[in-house]
Order: sequence, then structure tokens, then C-alpha cells
Amino acid sequence: MRKVLIFLMTGFLFAGIHVGKNEVKRGDVVCIGDTAVVEGEVKGDLVAIACTLHFSGKVKGDLISIASKVYGKEGAEVNEDMVFIVSSGCIKEIKVKGSLVKIFSSVGIKSVEMPFRKNIPKITITPTRGTRFFHTGKFFLGLIFWIVLSLFTLLLFEKRVLLASSALSSNMGRSWVRGFLLLLLFIFLLLLFVILSFILIGIPFLLLLVFLLLAAMVFGYTVVFHLVGKSILSSQTSSHVYYVLLGAVLFSFLNAVFLVKDLISLVIFPIALGITHITRFGKRAG
Repeated sequence: MRKVLIFLMTGFLFAGIHVGKNEVKRGDVVCIGDTAVVEGEVKGDLVAIACTLHFSGKVKGDLISIASKVYGKEGAEVNEDMVFIVSSGCIKEIKVKGSLVKIFSSVGIKSVEMPFRKNIPKITITPTRGTRFFHTGKFFLGLIFWIVLSLFTLLLFEKRVLLASSALSSNMGRSWVRGFLLLLLFIFLLLLFVILSFILIGIPFLLLLVFLLLAAMVFGYTVVFHLVGKSILSSQTSSHVYYVLLGAVLFSFLNAVFLVKDLISLVIFPIALGITHITRFGKRAG
């Protein structure tokens, strides 16, 4: 648990990273959801999660990329393994002393030298028919999940959803800013309550915090689905169920596209949280 907390705190504190040519970073370097430029030396591991990594320096440990874009330049060195998981980009003229692993990744690799471990093959895992079936099943499960959840929310709280949807149409930017600030507050409180959970004080608050986030997310997404569907159908006589249904279907399709889903989450998630807070779960016009 301690390592998890340190990892989370490190990731959020150092989201955007720049290591200059003559700079040396001791320990692991983690970039989450931002841009990392590494021209100098990293004494530990270099980890990129859902970000863009420009790499031309040296890494004493592993280079691990998860759902990221990686661009490696000539002269870069990795002392241990280089691992790409659901990543893309281009690597040129890099020396790797460990293994090269690609899992569901489309990273273009040109002239990667592995001078100390020539007898160890490169490991590449690409999608097979089974994995395609898995992703298709995952997509339909997600589609059914959002359709059922959003329609259930609409049926239970129709007046509140309609009020919040009307408020969102004129408060889009305000909702995103409010939601982004709430997300930062949630991250801070989450870390605080996790730490307090070691002495049991934070467990009830942690459960309450997670419940409030999930409730706000479901209500907010239902509001967004309604507004999107209404904007597309542009008919006041159409059923509100059709609006939510169309919005949920479009969201599920876009959320299934790699990289696009990150952009969708970055835009819609804060808006959903923001409009929920502004209207107090649809109790007021905002």
C-alpha cells in the first residue's frame, strides 16, 4: 500500500516532466496524462502512462509505456527492458541492454541495438481473433451498461435530468472548470482518506467519497447524453428516452476508440461532475 501511495503521489505531483540534456534525475520518473521530455539521464525507471514521451537521453532502469505515444531519438539508451503496452509512436537508433516487449502496440521501431543480449528474442504480442472477440464483448458490455444506467437514472429523476440538461446548454465551459477543480479536490481527499484508513478513521469517509463520485458521474453523464441526443435529433417532440439512448450509444462508440476515449474522458468527465455540482443533482437551474 505504501508503494501505491508513493506512486500515485509521484504521478500527480510530477505530471509534466522535462529532464534537460545535462540534468540527472535520481530515482523513478513517472508521467501521467501529460507530456514528458527526457534529454538527460534517469537513474531509475521511466514510466509513461497515457501521455506523450519524447526520449533522447539515458535510463538506468526500465522504460515502460502504457497507453502512451513514445518518440525516441538517436543516441538514447535504456539499461534494462523497454516495454510498450497499448502504445504507439516511433523509436529510432536506441540502444537497449535488456529485452524489448510490445503488447498490443504499434510503435514503429528502427535499428534498435541490443548489444548485450543478442540471444534474447524480441517479444511482440498483437491482437488475435480471441482478443478481438474480447474487445468486441467489452464494447457491448460497456454499451449495455451505460444505456441501462442512464435510462434508469432518467426514469427515476427525469425532472432533475431535464433541468440540469437545460442548465448545461448555457454553462458548458463553467461546468468543465468546476468539474476539473472538483476532480483535483477528489484526488486530494482520496489520498488523505486512504492514509487515514490505516487507523480506520478514514474508511467511512473514503466509502462516502467514492459513492458521491459515482453518483455524480452517473447523473452527470445522463445529463450529457440527454443534451447531446437532443442537439442531434433537434426535435422537441422526440422522447427524452431517445435523447439519452442516442447520447449513450455515441459515447460508447467514441469511448471504444483508442486515444479518442482519453480525449472524451478529459472533456466529458469534468463537465458531468461540474453540472452535477452546479445544479446540486438537478435541484436548481444553476
